[in-house]
Amino acid sequence: MSTPREEAARWFIRMHRDAGARPGAADAAAWRRWMDADPRHAAEYAAFEALWQDFDSTPRTEALATAVDTAARQRRDTRSNARRAIITRGVLGVAGLGTAGLLAWRGWLEWQDTTVFALARDSAIGERIVLNLPDASVLTLGPASRIATRYTRRQRAVVLEQGEALFDVARDAGRPFTIAAGQARITVLGTRFTVNRLPGLVRVGVEHGTVRLAVKGGDGEPSLLLQAGEVGELPDESAGAAPGAAPGADGAHASPLPRRVQRDARDSFSSIERGLIVFDSAGLGEIAATLSRWRRQPVRAAVADGTGGPRITAAVQRADVESFLDALPRIAAVRVQERDGATWLAPRSTAPERIRKN
Repeated sequence: MSTPREEAARWFIRMHRDAGARPGAADAAAWRRWMDADPRHAAEYAAFEALWQDFDSTPRTEALATAVDTAARQRRDTRSNARRAIITRGVLGVAGLGTAGLLAWRGWLEWQDTTVFALARDSAIGERIVLNLPDASVLTLGPASRIATRYTRRQRAVVLEQGEALFDVARDAGRPFTIAAGQARITVLGTRFTVNRLPGLVRVGVEHGTVRLAVKGGDGEPSLLLQAGEVGELPDESAGAAPGAAPGADGAHASPLPRRVQRDARDSFSSIERGLIVFDSAGLGEIAATLSRWRRQPVRAAVADGTGGPRITAAVQRADVESFLDALPRIAAVRVQERDGATWLAPRSTAPERIRKN
């Protein structure tokens, strides 16, 4: 199977084969479909466009694409005769590029991967921070959250280490914007969306544009394309689920694949933008983790989501968090107990002695 870089090399040659001539309608349509199929395609193709500007002759770029194509076929064909023929063609292709060209190519790759911007920030409990990034994207960090950002000339990468963030991403086809959040990898070109790390899952809500949600490092695994107004979730054991708990908001033992869920995407934005916390059939683990971002004394769940605890739907203003905790035993089958410097939530059926042992 070809890599995005190998495919980009072949597409570049196909689109520039006749100098000064426009590609045919069929080629142009096929190229556009390929570009739109994966954000990595646009990034790799833009890299070859830049290379063409540096190497002021198409034959040099053709030689590079020939070498890439030859290497791909060399890996696929194990027969000795075919291998000898492929190696011969590869040598000719590299010879056409020349030593100076190879050195320039290596130096160009290193230049592309050099860090041009880096930022790490964390927010305090109850604090929201707006960060204006150098590409005109805007990142709003939710309370008790932490991110690390790194830009190169090839990509824009953010790691959401904890909490939640709202992203308003400026479109740049040559540099996809990626977010790593636990076991989730989110890829976009230009859109507005939120990412929320909760116990046992990562949740993504999209306001406009398209977002790709996938398992981090899971090349070849199915991914989920989320459109405007949609919400997706991906199970994430690294996000703080209790040992043995079944992650996922619906209580079922979740698969490690992303899934689309029936939620109002606007609720994902209200906490960061307006301080309105919305719970939609939320388990005690999600409620505890979310409320802990808004109060000094942490909230803990005595049972993990997905183990049969109560599900709660409510909207809470950030100024009313304490009132909500006080009222919780009256509006749901929940026991609230202060212990060891934390507020503990447990199903009413759980005995106080068991809460103390957890």
